[in-house]
Amino acid sequence: MIIRRIPMNALQKGVYSILSTKQTTPVYDDVPPEAVLPYVTLGAFTCKRNGGKTTDIADVSQQIHVWSAYEGKREVNDIADDVTAVLTAWPLDLAADGFSVFEQDVDFFEAFEEEEGGYHGVITFVCRVQNTGI
Repeated sequence: MIIRRIPMNALQKGVYSILSTKQTTPVYDDVPPEAVLPYVTLGAFTCKRNGGKTTDIADVSQQIHVWSAYEGKREVNDIADDVTAVLTAWPLDLAADGFSVFEQDVDFFEAFEEEEGGYHGVITFVCRVQNTGI
């Protein structure tokens, strides 16, 4: 019998780490009161089992939010472009938590004008993660 695990804490730690080190916009899981726009936050996620009887594999999605006070779309689009480049150029390393990412990509990006000014973009990052055990 295989022991199944949910990779979300490891994945969020990996996404936070790579975005914090490979691009310049601040990244938060929990936004502090003193934070100044623009910044990136980790949002909603999904995790769906996609393995066989002897493998523990999950298809995962992680929303990444881009927040900007700029009234036009340029800043949110530039930041989203940087985030997308990072997430598709560097592999996530989750080995310390007993997981391996063997597919990762950006599935979707959309941006919305905020009622109080500025723009908000949402990137949907997808990956396939295998539990390698600890």
